[in-house]
Amino acid sequence: QGDAYLTRSVDMGGAGFSTQWDAEFVHPVRDVVQQVDDISRDMWKVHHALSHRYNQDAFERVVYSESHDEVANGKSRVPEEIDPGHADSFFAQKRSVLAAALALTAPGIPMLMQGQEFLADGWFDDGDPLDWERAKEFRGLTRLYADLISLRLNRQGFSKGLTGQHINVHHVNDGDKVIAFHRWYDGGAGDDVVVLVNLANKSWEDYQIGMPRAGTWRLRLNSDWSGYSDDFTDHPVSDVTAPPNERDGYPATATVSFGGYSVLVFSQSPS
Repeated sequence: QGDAYLTRSVDMGGAGFSTQWDAEFVHPVRDVVQQVDDISRDMWKVHHALSHRYNQDAFERVVYSESHDEVANGKSRVPEEIDPGHADSFFAQKRSVLAAALALTAPGIPMLMQGQEFLADGWFDDGDPLDWERAKEFRGLTRLYADLISLRLNRQGFSKGLTGQHINVHHVNDGDKVIAFHRWYDGGAGDDVVVLVNLANKSWEDYQIGMPRAGTWRLRLNSDWSGYSDDFTDHPVSDVTAPPNERDGYPATATVSFGGYSVLVFSQSPS
């Protein structure tokens, strides 16, 4: 893995494989969410993880935050790495969700590790079966993963951009630890998706980011919703109307409210 040769066509002198696991995604993403202090999170590492690809093809990489290798061999599940011995804590829940949400909204082929959706803890042992009681205990988080997957697959017809090749990480605020990116397939209402990720434990009431077009952008997901976890803050978030004021290289600006350690997904409804 980690070599464009592997997924380059045989005709072009490569090995001809279809895709490969992307260490350039998993390692920086895990590093960023596992940092104890918010100030230590490097948003440019997240930018690289989102934008990296092999041979100009996003689908030549598999993106993930957990795999059987990454959660064994001396390493643990992401929630366990974040808060050892307290994998169900607020911080472990919140930041492990950030890692998974990045994988499910980045260009590439997303992969989840069994049990990740209900906060499996410790380290992976193939002789130790999953604790399915956790699926009941953390049913809200399981729903969050299901909602992210639905958006990634464009199940409701308003997030086609998440199925495409294209990304523009147009907003990187390394001081406040906020990043936003635009995903699209062909572009247009029902296609363009804007994802905002807050990697700090700080909420905002009037944060501004650039948007691909003016008009109403519907909130499709707020990871801070208390329906996903009783520990989440349920910070008020809503649809936004973006006036035609340029920002971040885009023709419109949205003023957004969001909670700490949260992910928002916006898109416009198809005509």
